[in-house]
Amino acid sequence: MLYKNDEIYKLTVADHAKLKKKFPKFPVRLIYPAIRVKESRSKHNRLPDKPNSISFPLGATVRTDTGTQSWRYAENRIIGTDGQIIWSPYNLILRGTMMLQKEDVELLFWLQYCCPFLQGGENFNGKVPKCIFEDLVSAAEIKAEREEQMADVKALIYSTKLGLGEKKLRLLAKAYFISEVEELSLAQVKLAIEAEIRRNKRGGIKQFLELVDAKQALDIRSSLQEAIDKKLITFMAQKRTWAWVTDHGKKNIPFANISVASDPYEALYDYYMGSRKFAQDITAALKGESYVPVEEGADSELGNQEDPVFNNDPPE
Repeated sequence: MLYKNDEIYKLTVADHAKLKKKFPKFPVRLIYPAIRVKESRSKHNRLPDKPNSISFPLGATVRTDTGTQSWRYAENRIIGTDGQIIWSPYNLILRGTMMLQKEDVELLFWLQYCCPFLQGGENFNGKVPKCIFEDLVSAAEIKAEREEQMADVKALIYSTKLGLGEKKLRLLAKAYFISEVEELSLAQVKLAIEAEIRRNKRGGIKQFLELVDAKQALDIRSSLQEAIDKKLITFMAQKRTWAWVTDHGKKNIPFANISVASDPYEALYDYYMGSRKFAQDITAALKGESYVPVEEGADSELGNQEDPVFNNDPPE
């Protein structure tokens, strides 16, 4: 039950409309804010460090244009022998999570519009928060949408009736820079592609669906993997450098430095797209034609320019 200035307060139609706009679906879960949950400092415990419980009063002062108001949520109100009001419960005790259903609408209202400890709340005091709302329905819908997309992806990979052909799947595997694709069975190719999609949790599904219809990108990326498989180029991990492989006993010729935060294979593809000379050399090398690889920083047909450290970091 809600109390405003110690008087029972019944939610109005406008209050319900405001709540429905803020929380269109139930349930809603009250949880610890991120600042209260820390990564475990123990090597033997992967679970995060967080409080056993957090408590705070269910009463608060709300400032308005006309002054201040006293708001409280309580299930019972008892007048003590000394005439003082005893509120029950006096505090809300949060033990990691609390589920709120439609029947908890008054508590939901108090938390969102009166509680000074709710991160994102209308009356948040701006200090270290003690709780935050998590919309379980929205999170579930996002997860369901992702699973639906993954089902479509799996159909393209695994279905014998609706799926992609073996030639296209092997081309896709090379485009994901999976080595020695031609030595793998078709089943191994399918599993390897799915593993690459799942490895990129943020954009794996989108990238796959885009690659399926991107003929130019498929051809370029697969040709780069072919050059790697034929040991025409190699990534020197210690130096974070792509290099041309030279004759036995000779030093490899570096052509692109890769920043620590970048994916070397995605950086190689971007380097190909930005360097006509490199693209021509790769094409010639794969055809068995003669070519003259240019070392990083040396003169090239594009002008006397030193290649910068290549960085394909995602934008913040």
